[in-house]
Amino acid sequence: MALLSGLIAWLKLNWILLTVLSIIAGAFIFLRNSPSDIASADELSRLLFDGKPTVIEFYSNF
Repeated sequence: MALLSGLIAWLKLNWILLTVLSIIAGAFIFLRNSPSDIASADELSRLLFDGKPTVIEFYSNF
């Protein structure tokens, strides 16, 4: 029972930190990019010059 009351007291003291961390984690999960399903350069070229507007995002670790 003392462990539970200690946990509740800790949560009351740190609720702002936990809320901010939860928002950051939720934003990461919902806003991250997924890998493309384009398999070849020919398929990319076909999609780019299809006549519809296209957004291209490039990512590099360098």
